[in-house]
Amino acid sequence: MLPKNQLLQQQQFIKLRQQSNNHNDNNNNSSSNRYNMKYSIIVILSLLILSISLVVQSSKIQYGYKQLNTSLPIKFNIIGPFPIGEREECYDTLEAYGGIWNIPIGDDTLYPSELGNDGKVGWTQYTASTPGSVSIDWSSSISWQFLQSVWGWNIWLWYGYAVGELEVAQKGSYILQCTGTRAIFIRYPDSDLILEFNGDYYSYGTGAQSLILPAGVYQFVVRMDSSVRLNQSPLGSFSCSFTQATSLLEPIGADTLLPDIVNGQLSSPYASITVLNTSPGILRALSANVRISGVSSTTSLAVNYNLNIAPNQKLAIPLNISFGDLVSLSQCPLPADIDIMVNGQIVVTVSSTFNCTQYPNPYTFTFLDYDNTVQYAVTNPPIDCQGQPCGVMLATHGAGVEANSQFWMDAIPRQQNLYILYPTGRRSWGYDWESASRINVFNALQYLATNLPGIPSNIKSEYPIDATKVLFVGHSMGGHGCWSLLSHFGDLAMGGACAAGFVKLQFYVFMNTKPGYSYVDPILQGLLMASIAENDNDMYTTNLAGLPLMARYGQNDTNVNPWHSRRMARMTAEANGNASSVIISEVPNEGHWFDGILGDSYMQQFYQSIISGGLSHPPIPKTFTVTTNNPASSGQRANIEILQLTTPFRVGRIQITQVPQPNGDLYWVISTQNVRRFGIAPTPVRQVMPTHVKIDGQLFSVAYLPNYHFTAPDKYGIYWNVSDDTTWQQLERSASTYGPMRQIFEKPFSIVTGSNVSVETTEVFEWAASYISNFWQTYGRGSPQIVSDAEFVPTADCATSNYILLGSPYENAVTNKYQPLIPVTYSEFGFSIGPTNYEDPTMGVATLAPNQCGTGLILVVSGNSVEGFLKAVKAIPQRSGVVVPDYMVVGNEWGFKGAGGIVATGFWSNNWQFNTDSAYQALNYNSAWL
Repeated sequence: MLPKNQLLQQQQFIKLRQQSNNHNDNNNNSSSNRYNMKYSIIVILSLLILSISLVVQSSKIQYGYKQLNTSLPIKFNIIGPFPIGEREECYDTLEAYGGIWNIPIGDDTLYPSELGNDGKVGWTQYTASTPGSVSIDWSSSISWQFLQSVWGWNIWLWYGYAVGELEVAQKGSYILQCTGTRAIFIRYPDSDLILEFNGDYYSYGTGAQSLILPAGVYQFVVRMDSSVRLNQSPLGSFSCSFTQATSLLEPIGADTLLPDIVNGQLSSPYASITVLNTSPGILRALSANVRISGVSSTTSLAVNYNLNIAPNQKLAIPLNISFGDLVSLSQCPLPADIDIMVNGQIVVTVSSTFNCTQYPNPYTFTFLDYDNTVQYAVTNPPIDCQGQPCGVMLATHGAGVEANSQFWMDAIPRQQNLYILYPTGRRSWGYDWESASRINVFNALQYLATNLPGIPSNIKSEYPIDATKVLFVGHSMGGHGCWSLLSHFGDLAMGGACAAGFVKLQFYVFMNTKPGYSYVDPILQGLLMASIAENDNDMYTTNLAGLPLMARYGQNDTNVNPWHSRRMARMTAEANGNASSVIISEVPNEGHWFDGILGDSYMQQFYQSIISGGLSHPPIPKTFTVTTNNPASSGQRANIEILQLTTPFRVGRIQITQVPQPNGDLYWVISTQNVRRFGIAPTPVRQVMPTHVKIDGQLFSVAYLPNYHFTAPDKYGIYWNVSDDTTWQQLERSASTYGPMRQIFEKPFSIVTGSNVSVETTEVFEWAASYISNFWQTYGRGSPQIVSDAEFVPTADCATSNYILLGSPYENAVTNKYQPLIPVTYSEFGFSIGPTNYEDPTMGVATLAPNQCGTGLILVVSGNSVEGFLKAVKAIPQRSGVVVPDYMVVGNEWGFKGAGGIVATGFWSNNWQFNTDSAYQALNYNSAWL
């Protein structure tokens, strides 16, 4: 290694320790196996230390007898296909045989696979038409049609590896970008150093990664994962580019967000430009300035803190822009230059363009989302509010559809007294309108209602919005989102029309064929599935009773089968006790999408049937059941808000029967299931509000939120009382801290790296921080700050802040500071959960905990070794549908067994304690016992 004082380039390394007895030696000496030294994977991350001379040297060199050209591979050896489940992100059967880094490349060895003829698959040689690109469906060797006859399209889920050679002709800083994959690896020649990078799976154009490489020939490995939702076939493909970096900060042009100019004025003041740090050090005090020829403008940061960016981190710079002049149509579309600065010095300038339109055409507006990132939405303003506040038609798009796509904006005609709001969910795939996507919806709605962006100032007073009067619509993934928002936030709904929406992800692409699930018992599988059960729209259909609803779809839909819409309609009709209460519109001879699916005359008549008598909420049925599996993702229904469950992540229900009294009073007779706290909201105001409630046989005068709620201290709910305690959330789990693990991403968060470790481990933590930041940016357009524990300063408002802490209390000073809050107990030998110690070096743990004020979250990620830590990092859920409860312990079988390699997992109690009712503990191996 070069001296420590030279520049550092952050990368991931995997240092492989030579194996001594675990595998037989392989004597294959072919040139294709030059990288196949036998190692066991002990995953260690480090920083590649390079002198600046390596970066600036530009002359081409000889590699052996070959003149090198910087190029991605054309020839690949591809191994696969191996089966994998939907959103099964940490499974690899090859780990049972040493892993991709230890097996011979391109030889005749066959490996077991349910997909292969004779039950085995091997290597395939592939020549790409474009360097760095592969597209393969295995149709020449796999009997897809036969397999599909039993398992349907989810049998098309497979993974494999494509292995080729990357040539680097000159030493320098490079930008690697790969679409269609989640992971790319570069292995040094004749070395045990392996770099890992995030892929851009959904081809957003935002997956650029930076690296510094000396000249040479490298092994280039792409993990291939098919997607039936993306390709509607067994096809798996990726496409990579590899270019030389030209600046310390590389703009990610596809991620630039600018508001539209409406009638010569900005619709909203926010903009965002995303950059990648290609330098080997932290760049501090990022800012930007927008320059427009012929238009005076001012630019400032939209946040009140300094923005720093770590090496290989992608960061969106949020900006506040104002124009001093009206923009004329002759200037449109309006070009702009954006100067990106570090410590006030311009580093790079990027060009972009403001789109212009005239009111009342649909237009894009931008806003600050919950985590202080700039996001966008589109609105189509109403024709006439008729002297009253207008309502909102909230339209959730399908997978891969941008909210500002012309066909999507044209799908629904302009409405008389409804704003049409098209939110993004933060990305075109987003999170299936769950988690961060759901929060994005309501932030867009709130910004629209509060600021009326884009409405000309002289008529704003004529177009106010009542954000509590919403008509929900959506298509495909957005149809799922439509059902989800209706069933979780029913008191906002005037009604809804959900088109071609799936019930839940595990019904859309079955999860029961996950290879990892074959190793687990029903208890573990139940806990894992409980972590996403809050998104099971069928379980929430009781909340849909009483709402005017339509399920619409094409009769021949082969993407989202009509079965899904029929299931939701049938269950909701049952909840209503009325077989015709849900309109089913099955359109003959049509498929998944057709013109008018949400906007033809039939749909317009349905919308008018809901709003023609005025904007109002439908009455509550005489008997009604409110359901939730997680208070964190549910609002109120029938004026009931479930605040806390008795046993977290088991379904909670409240059944209400309205009983009029002879004196004119109204009693609500309430029965509860697994509910510890709930409240009654005073709004929306019903025609008759209750005067008394009888809860599990106990009579109370009605008391309303936010000052009062009802609580049952007894576990079995046989004793209720009225509580005026508004501080309980600081000591117990509430909606803001209920989990599961993915909730860490649902508030602004920073990543804090531990420094009380060796130089090598410090570098591991720094890599992990950028890895987490970058996958959050790629999938969720998020931009956390990364700091060391020595630099950490708690935010002023901890109630709205989360932290990801990398390292145990022995490694991270901030983890140590908050150790009394963390349900996991740490020692110098390992850690313990409940009565069990976990001390094997291969083990790692990721766990939620409350932050210092009790209403935010901490995620602590640590391991008994660097290997264990890295396993724990990979346990953090990156996408919707990934099953991770509040905490997870993983060990040496986490690779080839997937879920079967989970050592312990579960949900913490309401008091952040270990709870045997919600916990699983597997075989607890410790190599020290040998």
